[in-house]
Amino acid sequence: MRSMEFSGRTVDEAIFHGLNEMGVTIDQVDIITVQSESKGIFGFGARNAIVRLVERETPVVPDFSAINEERREQREERRERRDRKDDRREGRGKRSDRRREQPREEKEAAAPVEELPYSKELAEQLDSARFLQELLGKMGVNGTVSAFENEEGIKLKIDSDTDGLLIGRRGETLDALQYIVSLYENKDRKENGYRRISIDTEGYRARREDTLKRLARRNALKVAKSGRSFAMEPMNPYERRVIHSALQSFRGVTTHSEGEEPNRRVIITPED
Repeated sequence: MRSMEFSGRTVDEAIFHGLNEMGVTIDQVDIITVQSESKGIFGFGARNAIVRLVERETPVVPDFSAINEERREQREERRERRDRKDDRREGRGKRSDRRREQPREEKEAAAPVEELPYSKELAEQLDSARFLQELLGKMGVNGTVSAFENEEGIKLKIDSDTDGLLIGRRGETLDALQYIVSLYENKDRKENGYRRISIDTEGYRARREDTLKRLARRNALKVAKSGRSFAMEPMNPYERRVIHSALQSFRGVTTHSEGEEPNRRVIITPED
């Protein structure tokens, strides 16, 4: 397992040097900031940033959890289709009654996701979008960045033909890109406040969010029925927020997070 230190005028520049020198992509290393950059006073005392890149070990046993989850969802969808057919035949049978009694949040969650008006022209005006475009070039990715901006922050979308390369396992590569661009966007914003950056490609964020919401509701129903708590798999902060939000008004359960990063997870518990 390789571990090397690199320097640059900024943390981002040091990371770029390290990735190029080690011949790896950002999802293949852990990044440790040894020293942040400093401009000094009147040019005196200035110092470069230093980062340590630690190459991640390749897992010996493949992780089939994502595949298994997709298969479970497919089985659940087939079961739901069969139930709907049965309900149509039985009219106001037991299954219809049970579905009417389900929490209102489940019905509302099926609403389609609104497509944001991303703009390439706006991306050409935003520093964060131009930086992401430059970053893609350094990664050897042929892609185009478009942007959407509102009071919640800046949303960037990458259109490319990489077939999932920019997403990575469970979105790890996309999350890493988002982290670096967020650092760049907020490096000089101490007085203006933090600006949230979101990066998406191939509609991954919407698909993942929909999967998480359905998974959360399915597990919440189990908890409400059994009266036993359920611990979900470890997730990043964004995905945990999706779970908490999806179950915020779900009757019969409450949620909280436990553990330390990167193994922090959402716990669904019966409501007292």
